[in-house]
Amino acid sequence: TGVKFINPILKDNPRAYLYASAMGCGGVAVGDVNGDAKPDLFFTGGPIPNQLLIQTDNLVFKDVTQRAGVGGGNSWGTGSSIIDIDKDGDLDIYVCNYDSANALYLNQGDGTFAESAKSYGLDFISAGHTPAFSDYDLDGDLDLYLMTNFFYDPRGKTTERIVGYDRNKNVIVFPKFKKFYGITGIKGDVVSHDTVGQSDRLLKNNGDGTFTPQTKEGELIGKGNSALWWDPDFDGRPDLFVANDFKDPDFYLKNQSNGSFKNTIKSTVPHTAWFSMGTDSADLDGDGLPDLLVADMSGTNHYKQKIGMGAMSASAEFLSTAFPRQYMRNAVFLNSGTNRLREAAHMTGLANSDWTWTVRLSDFDNDGLVDVFFTNGMAVNLNVADNSEATKIYPGETEWAKHQRAKTGPLKEQNLAFQNLGDLKFNDVSKEWGLDHVGMSYAATASDLDRDGDLELIVANLEEEISILQNNSQGSHRILVKLKGTRSNPAGIGSTIRIKSGSTKQIRYLTLSRGYMASGEAITHFGTGKDDKIDELSVHWPSGHQQVFNNLSSDQFYTITEPGKEPIKSQTKETKKLFSPMPISLAGLKHKETLYDDYAVQPLLPQKHSQLGPGMAWGDIDGDGDDDFYLSGAKNDAGKLIRNNGSGKFTRLTGGAIASDSAAEDMGALFFDSDSDGDLDLYVVSGGVECAKNDPILQDRLYLNDGKGAFTKAPKGTLPEMHDSGSSVTCSDFDSDGDLDLFIGGRVVPGEYPTSPKSYLLQNVNGKFTDVTDSMAPGLRSYGMVTSAIWSDANGDKRPDLLVTYHWAPIRVYINTGSGLESDSKASGLSELWGWWNGISAGDVDSDGDIDYAVSNFGINTKYHPKEKKPIRLFYGDFDGTGESTIVEAKYENDVLLPIRGRSCSSNAMPFLLDKFKTFDSFARASLQEIYTPTKLDDSKVYKATELNSGILINDGKGKFEFNPFPKIAQIAPGFGIDLSDFDGDGNLDIYMVQNFYGPEPETGHMAGGLSQLLKGNGKGSFTPISPERSGLVVFEDTKSLTRKDLNGDGWDDYIVGVNNGNLKIFTNDNVTQNRITSINLKGIAGNTTGVGSLVTAKVSDGSVRVAEVYSGSGYLSQNPSTISFATKASDKVTEVSVAWPNGKESVTEISEGSSMIEIKQPE
Repeated sequence: TGVKFINPILKDNPRAYLYASAMGCGGVAVGDVNGDAKPDLFFTGGPIPNQLLIQTDNLVFKDVTQRAGVGGGNSWGTGSSIIDIDKDGDLDIYVCNYDSANALYLNQGDGTFAESAKSYGLDFISAGHTPAFSDYDLDGDLDLYLMTNFFYDPRGKTTERIVGYDRNKNVIVFPKFKKFYGITGIKGDVVSHDTVGQSDRLLKNNGDGTFTPQTKEGELIGKGNSALWWDPDFDGRPDLFVANDFKDPDFYLKNQSNGSFKNTIKSTVPHTAWFSMGTDSADLDGDGLPDLLVADMSGTNHYKQKIGMGAMSASAEFLSTAFPRQYMRNAVFLNSGTNRLREAAHMTGLANSDWTWTVRLSDFDNDGLVDVFFTNGMAVNLNVADNSEATKIYPGETEWAKHQRAKTGPLKEQNLAFQNLGDLKFNDVSKEWGLDHVGMSYAATASDLDRDGDLELIVANLEEEISILQNNSQGSHRILVKLKGTRSNPAGIGSTIRIKSGSTKQIRYLTLSRGYMASGEAITHFGTGKDDKIDELSVHWPSGHQQVFNNLSSDQFYTITEPGKEPIKSQTKETKKLFSPMPISLAGLKHKETLYDDYAVQPLLPQKHSQLGPGMAWGDIDGDGDDDFYLSGAKNDAGKLIRNNGSGKFTRLTGGAIASDSAAEDMGALFFDSDSDGDLDLYVVSGGVECAKNDPILQDRLYLNDGKGAFTKAPKGTLPEMHDSGSSVTCSDFDSDGDLDLFIGGRVVPGEYPTSPKSYLLQNVNGKFTDVTDSMAPGLRSYGMVTSAIWSDANGDKRPDLLVTYHWAPIRVYINTGSGLESDSKASGLSELWGWWNGISAGDVDSDGDIDYAVSNFGINTKYHPKEKKPIRLFYGDFDGTGESTIVEAKYENDVLLPIRGRSCSSNAMPFLLDKFKTFDSFARASLQEIYTPTKLDDSKVYKATELNSGILINDGKGKFEFNPFPKIAQIAPGFGIDLSDFDGDGNLDIYMVQNFYGPEPETGHMAGGLSQLLKGNGKGSFTPISPERSGLVVFEDTKSLTRKDLNGDGWDDYIVGVNNGNLKIFTNDNVTQNRITSINLKGIAGNTTGVGSLVTAKVSDGSVRVAEVYSGSGYLSQNPSTISFATKASDKVTEVSVAWPNGKESVTEISEGSSMIEIKQPE
């Protein structure tokens, strides 16, 4: 190629200290600077001159730097961009420099360039890093976001005071250090300081050869590593994502359409990368919306991760308080079509890519799917916790000098390439595609250099020549698109281009600054796979013009010129939402969590158990026909009893027995007739771990109703003594004596997770509850940690069976034999589904007349990736000889069992590990058996998880089940509350599941990539995800319980979502259709007033039959109203309803025309 450019490491250079920074290697830019239709290359070289190479022949380049006059002298060049800044038809070059004036080289059209930065107002002297150009104000010229990093003090470590007080006793950084340091915190008399990022600048192009700053000094401070213009909401106005290093939060600068930007990072993402590096945007999941990948530096294997973690204790507070949270892994943000991004790095397999600089999202194999390329390596290996010389720094020594003295050496790592296989699955093809270079690769960009329709890669390496990687892909079709703006900027930068070919839809947003210190060519590439025709190509220009072209051939280079006339303003079509937030008084209810440090008791807990609520329950407590409401309270925040006054009005009932029990942590709650007096009483489970084992505060509570909605605590002895931390409560008449019996699930033993707590089967005998677990359900007592349960006839024998979900165990079906409950996991087909199950809901999803079950689990978007033969394991035993049991989590890598937690946190809990493994390296290389010994592991209790997908249990009618996972997007976060109902009235049951979990230990971080998920059923057992944009169901908080009820009286059920330590969320069903809803309320006898356990069968005029059961307690810590609803088409109707009542009697009711609310009484 003739490209011989090398980014060297010049150890004697006065600025060699920059090799330990984000500016150790120069950048890459591509563009046709001489107008011959062949892309040329421009490299910045740090301490050496820039280089401009003209492509003279196919992939042959000539160095023309000296004649062009773009070498840059002695400046330390960083990022650059090739753009037509003066709109004269040729391409200019803008270069950022470190601590010297940035340069603007204006193309003179004769092979030479004139440096003009000062006259344009662009000659800034800063820690310049990356120039990102876009027309943010849509006036037809290119504006500039100038991203900076931070200044490195060449004097190295100082013994002088950096911070102090001025004459007014204000804390200041002394003038000689102000360039390099800033104050990061003040606690009492302690003032902390650190290196501080420089101010980024947004500069408006005035169109007259000058730029005007639009931001103030100090307004956008960060240690920037990349800046990306994109338009995720398709409003035509480019927004900006800025990736900042270290503890500086990333910026998401939303274009406000008035020339200003608002940083919305806190309200847009669940978390960010910690050490944010390169950034790129493309449609990763094929839904037509641009997604975003932000790279970090997390190791790709166990050894690298454990070495890279080092001692995390110094960052503990930051990990727990940063907002948004920052985690050391890549972030894959999926565009939901709303103002919130989902995050899916773990689920895609793209969370860890080693010490990454560039990420590039492009279709390298031309199959129509966007692939991923990462560059890796570092001039010096900073992961040196074991090198005592590298952990201490002497006065006058810079970070680079310290590592040279300590002989640390460089970090050479392999670049990575991942092929997109669809459905968010990516396969490592680094070696197969020849992209597995090992070295120190930094900036990279993609461009079709040889104009054969596929993309080459240009990669800047330290101490090696630039890599030109020719793409030899064959057998797939492709096109290139070049834009020529008239009313928009000349290259159409900021345009959105879409194509349709066959069943495939693709989208590209034309932007230049992508990846890391890289600027691409203003030409758009699409691969079309086997499709040799483009059915439709459309361009949405920044000016507002829209062009559509049909029936185009593939394998072409298209040039599209923007119309010169005034664009017709298009009307934005808003997607009609199925649900919308409901502003009623209930929504003001808030669950207030009490802050508690679970890890002070068990330091190696994988997750907290003090924030698993709230539960919620619905029931008519005052007999007025309206269901009332209970929201469980956290410790020291009493549960909230709410009276429904009708017409959407609610009143909180305060005081009384419930308020006096505020010291307890509520979990599940249940309205039921405990004493057979015809009204609904309230049972509340006590749980949590904010107490000692067997503390009396864990006693569950039963509140008796006076018939008017006033409650008193049941007399002592009504419930047996149960000093156990529980979870869910559900009831049914399992012994067929006419009253309701209870199952209470044990959730955790305080201080002894994961040992099994006690669960209880309580038989109701004249309003007094007797523990019959050991006699009637011995396998139920201590099988595991219960998360939820439901009574349902699983095997069709007309007796209520008990289905229980567990943490670290399979779901179990306890069959009601008439004399007790028995479980056979193998017979049920569930014995190998070891999971972290959370919730369960019931309904006939495949229209075969039996009851199936939807179950929520932790999902697959976590650091845990178990398989049937290689499960996640947890050991609980005495590993250090103290007599106290400790938790050890383990995973498989290849066939070796390894610890999940690192040396630092493990040794904090078990100090003997510091002596046994004196270095992080030795710990990282050791297997679990080598660390804890086979004997200790064999003597411990062992738990496992093999299945983390949420899914559906399809019933064969006899109580044997087949598990089918939900669609992949539903696995993006832990599911909790889950509900089966027909939200759209098409006769098929749908699923709504709420998600996210803020409870994992700080290093793992929040599992909060989801926004909740609505799944539309087809009546055959399969489900299709509905996007949050369409559903309107956007819940990003730590959601737990979920119920449904018609709150506005329109006949359609609305959703009520319980949020841990947050406000209740309510969504009204706006899915107005002509379908009919027939609602049925059963009136049972005293003791079971709502007919719990009844099987309701509806005959429809079209000949179909629907079935449903009446439940009291389901989902996750939830109780829905007892109303049963059936939907039909407008042309059909429910003609007959038969009820199989809990006492064995049956009734048949004919439904008259026009009836929508039916009450059926239990026959005497």
